[in-house]
Amino acid sequence: MFVHAHFQFPNKMISSPVYYLYRYTMPRPKSFDPDTVLAKAMGVFWEKGYDAASITDLTTAMGINRFSLYDTFGDKHQLYLKALDSYSKSFVEPMVEKINAINSIDDLEAYFSMLLDCQSACTPSPCCMMQRAAISMDEMDEETRSRVQCVRSRIHSAFHDALERTKRQGQLDPNLDINDAAWMIMIAKTGLTSFATAPLSPGQARTAIQVLIDRFRA
Repeated sequence: MFVHAHFQFPNKMISSPVYYLYRYTMPRPKSFDPDTVLAKAMGVFWEKGYDAASITDLTTAMGINRFSLYDTFGDKHQLYLKALDSYSKSFVEPMVEKINAINSIDDLEAYFSMLLDCQSACTPSPCCMMQRAAISMDEMDEETRSRVQCVRSRIHSAFHDALERTKRQGQLDPNLDINDAAWMIMIAKTGLTSFATAPLSPGQARTAIQVLIDRFRA
């Protein structure tokens, strides 16, 4: 039961029932940018994986409290799925664009050279977040699995198309199975990123990649 009183808000006399409804039911504007704090959550999941990332880890990194996290993103799992989607948009799509620019053996070699140069020059970082998603959850749920498989399929498809373009130029062995070759390249790339925190020596990595690419040459 409401106690009938009056409050000055704003510049008008508002009875207590109206004030109560305004105070406790009207949505408040957020004091943070959801995309910015989501990027911070993505960093936590990327570094720790889903199971090891605690709510305290997340709220500390995001700079928000638990209520704001749940109110904006849902529970931890829903936040994780949004973080995976954000990773896909921010990192996977630019990667696919680079692969889509491969039109020759030279381009393919340059792509891997770029990856190796980045590993050598950049501060060690966690391996691919999708790769971590595939190995870090005790029991991967269907929503996470579908995202991992979607990214895997997109990257494989991009390498497949790049090899098709290269083969049409007569630069690849005419008997090369493009589908199998695309998987071999993707596995090689995954292997490189799995060593991101402790990269192979540039000489070892470049030799291994060169041996692989030479197997494809016409």
